[in-house]
Amino acid sequence: MLEMEARPNAFKTDLCSAPCKAPCTCLMTGICPCCAACYWRKKSLETYGAGMQDYECCQGYISCPCCPFSMFKGTTCGLCLEGMCCDTLSISTTRIFIMDVKSLHPDPVDYQIIRFSNCLQIAACVCSFAAMITQNDACREASQILNIIAECAVRTVEGCMGVQISHEINDTRSSEEVAEASAGGTGGSPPAAITDEQLGRGPANYGSYEEKNVESPRVTIRVPMAQVMNDRED
Repeated sequence: MLEMEARPNAFKTDLCSAPCKAPCTCLMTGICPCCAACYWRKKSLETYGAGMQDYECCQGYISCPCCPFSMFKGTTCGLCLEGMCCDTLSISTTRIFIMDVKSLHPDPVDYQIIRFSNCLQIAACVCSFAAMITQNDACREASQILNIIAECAVRTVEGCMGVQISHEINDTRSSEEVAEASAGGTGGSPPAAITDEQLGRGPANYGSYEEKNVESPRVTIRVPMAQVMNDRED
């Protein structure tokens, strides 16, 4: 995670503002996380890879020799099993996969939201164990309430991750183009002007000029009129 901090590009939206940016995507991912996990992984592999033939369980970020899903590498069946059994991990690893492909660095607010959700999960797990051991009704009720809160938090985070994944997939620029746009190198920069000295023609024919537009929409070459007339006569 520390090496991700030095990456040049940022998400198009952070987790905090994701529900307002695409409420329908957030809602559908949170309500149907299993289907969303399969859809976003398949969509990301088709956009940034060779499709389903690049699929592997958790995209290789979480490896376990005992995991039975590893035998379904490159298959739709494996993706469906992963989405049904580990939807939260599946969506999270899809997000990390896109971060690697597009050289995205994590947002500090995203870290805080994910950590808060993880802490709720741990607290709910501890409370459930305590209720099992003590067999206390009050502890059991507290455990159930905390489990509901933790589940709602996880589904909300999943929905927000779905919005982030959707926005990045819809932005088909490469990581280099995103970096240049973020730095102001392209995307609204003025056209570059190439002078006579750069063309090697010297200042002898200064005077009137005619602009020639080349195929690139961002480059305009200024050529001396005398040279243009010579080209036309030839």
